[in-house]
Amino acid sequence: MLEVKIRKSFPGFSLDVAFSVDREILAIVGPSGSGKTMTLLSIAGLIQPDEGYVHLNGKVLWDSAGGPGLPPRQRGVGFVFQNYALFPHLNVNDNIAFGIRHLPRKQVDERVSELLDRMHIQGLGQRYPGQLSGGQQQRVAVARALATEPEVLLMDEPFSALDAHVKVQLEDELLALQRYYQGTVLFVTHDLAEGYKLSSKMAVYESGRILQCDSRERVIEAPASRALARLTGVRNLMAGIVAEIGDADAWITVPVLGRRIRATLKDSPPLAVAQQVTVGIRPEYVRMTDRTGENAIPGTVVQAVEGIAAIAYRFHVQGDTPAGYDLEASLSKADAHTIPGGRTSYLYLPPERLYVIRD
Repeated sequence: MLEVKIRKSFPGFSLDVAFSVDREILAIVGPSGSGKTMTLLSIAGLIQPDEGYVHLNGKVLWDSAGGPGLPPRQRGVGFVFQNYALFPHLNVNDNIAFGIRHLPRKQVDERVSELLDRMHIQGLGQRYPGQLSGGQQQRVAVARALATEPEVLLMDEPFSALDAHVKVQLEDELLALQRYYQGTVLFVTHDLAEGYKLSSKMAVYESGRILQCDSRERVIEAPASRALARLTGVRNLMAGIVAEIGDADAWITVPVLGRRIRATLKDSPPLAVAQQVTVGIRPEYVRMTDRTGENAIPGTVVQAVEGIAAIAYRFHVQGDTPAGYDLEASLSKADAHTIPGGRTSYLYLPPERLYVIRD
C-alpha cells in the first residue's frame, strides 16, 4: 500500500494532500497548477516536501520526523514523464535497460526483450528516440519505467501530446498492462473522462488540496461539495431547501425552477427538513418529455450548439426568481430532433440522476 501525507509551500502556492492506494490505478485529476505533478515528484523523491511522510508497503520512503529518506533510485518507484524524457543518445534497448544495467547482461537482455514484446515495440530496439513516433516513444518510456520492476508506477499526463487515435490505443494498453503489472499506478490527468476510464479510484485536486478521494463511481455520482461537482462537469447547480424526506427520496423546493422536485437519496449523510442544499444534474442526464408532471420543467431554448452526436442546449426557466435560470442539456441527436430557438419544451430531471449536496 502507498500512503501519502505531504505538505509543501512555495510563494503563492501550497500543497497539502493525504491519500492511500493499494494495487490499483489512482487517477489524480484537476486543473493545471493544482499540485498534481508536485505530488508525483514528492513520491519519487525528486523534490522534498516540508513535512509529512511517504510510506510504501511498510517501507518508509520519506518521513519529516525521521531524516532525509531514501534516494529516488532506492524507492521502488518508476516514473513516466509527460515529455517521456528518453535519452536521445541511447537506442531503445539501452533506454529500457538504463535502470538495470548493473545486472548480468543475459538478465538485462531477457528483461528488455520481454518488455519490447509486452509494449508492442518489437523490432525497434536499435532505433533512437528521434526516429520514433510519439506513441512509440511513450511505449519505450513505460517499458523503461517497468524494467526495474517498481512497486509503484507514476505517470504524469502520459497521453497529452498524442493524437486521438494513438491515445485511445495506449489507454487500452494501459488497462491491459494492469493485468501484467501487479503494483500501484498513479496517473495524472486534467481530462476527467480519461481519468474515469483508466482508474478504479480518483483524487480530484484544486489549488493544492484534494476535494475528494474515493472510488471513481462515488466521485462522479456523489460529489462531496459544490466545488467538486462543478469541477467534474455538473454545470446545473441550483440552491434548494429540503421540504420532505422519505425512505429513499427527498422533495426539495428549488426557487429558480419555481417548483418542488424529487431526488433519490444516495449513500451520504442524512438530510433534515428545512436544510439548505445544492441540487445538481449533468447536462447529459437531462431528458425531453412531452408531458407535465413530477420533475418536468418548462424551458425556452435560448442557445443550441450542434456537435457530432449531440446538441448542447441552454433552456431558460422562469421560476420564482426575477432572473430565472438557464438549464443546460446535452441531447443526443438519436433521441431528439433539433429544437428551434424560442420554442418552449418540457425537460425531465430523473430523480436518480440528481445530486443533493449539503451546503
